[in-house]
Amino acid sequence: MAQSAKTSGASPVPSVEVATVENGGSPLSTVLMAVATEVRDLAAAADGLQDLVGSLLTDPLAMADSSALERGQALDAVVQRLQALEMFLATLAPAVSPDWAVDPREAADRLLLASLAQKLSGVAIDTIQEDRGDCDFF
Repeated sequence: MAQSAKTSGASPVPSVEVATVENGGSPLSTVLMAVATEVRDLAAAADGLQDLVGSLLTDPLAMADSSALERGQALDAVVQRLQALEMFLATLAPAVSPDWAVDPREAADRLLLASLAQKLSGVAIDTIQEDRGDCDFF
């Protein structure tokens, strides 16, 4: 018997059928670890940007702008928060009962980045909606 769960908040969240591993769901611990890995990768990328910001802030012209220093500090706060979220999720994942499962495909289908949707849902990228607005210039 499927149950549905709704959450309230600023962004609308559709009713989601409760998944089990038997009916195609993914173990919740696996989904949490996938999210933790993405957060860790984001933290590492943001951490690398700190070096760039640091070198820019040593420029006398940049130092004359106090908002540049504040933005640099904001980037450091982002890195710290991402690292903390990764640790939180990675610590929760192994503690979740292996019987708990979710089907992450509907949530992943709402993401605009197909590669991220694939990582989080475990669904091959060719089966995910291709027109997501991805634009990579680098």
